[in-house]
Amino acid sequence: MARAFVSKSTIGVVLAGGRSSRMGRDKALLAHPQQGNFLQHAEALLSELPLEKVVTSGARPGAIEDLVPERGPLGGLYSVALTTGADSALVIPVDMPLLGREHLAELLAEGQTSGRPCYFEKFFFPLWLPLNGDCLDYLRRAVEGSARNSVGALLRHLGAKSIPIKSAGDWHRNINTPADYLGLSTPDKTPENSFLRDH
Repeated sequence: MARAFVSKSTIGVVLAGGRSSRMGRDKALLAHPQQGNFLQHAEALLSELPLEKVVTSGARPGAIEDLVPERGPLGGLYSVALTTGADSALVIPVDMPLLGREHLAELLAEGQTSGRPCYFEKFFFPLWLPLNGDCLDYLRRAVEGSARNSVGALLRHLGAKSIPIKSAGDWHRNINTPADYLGLSTPDKTPENSFLRDH
């Protein structure tokens, strides 16, 4: 039987520090089909889970700015880890507006049970990540340029666990371009997502 991972402080993290170059404007501020913008939606989604707090990574008001700029998602995670001192993080990108609470709850439970980084099949985000010494060391080396600056490389190094996708749909879709955004369909009005319409 797997030994439970004991976390003193699991936080939710929204990665919103990208340049949005393919979109041509800040993806975090795009209007969400339900209400608010992408960033508000992501923060609301995480706030419904049993997490110590929710933080945003990126150069924006109230967010945790990268300690070393231009280092991508790993630079953001490194800065969040050092700034918060959290033991683990449930990480989502700001540009996955169709994510559901049930998917994140599954990742959270699996991560806290196994203690291993967890993600769904070939999609590296959303991600549950233990911010232990090994992870922090790799993030530091990636930021400094002595390790490969790649989410996939980090997960391989840490022996991450790929979880089968149980539900159909395109909830794991990234919105990267104006065409992606124009084609964005309204998420299913499921009970799991209904809380976002009530906040």
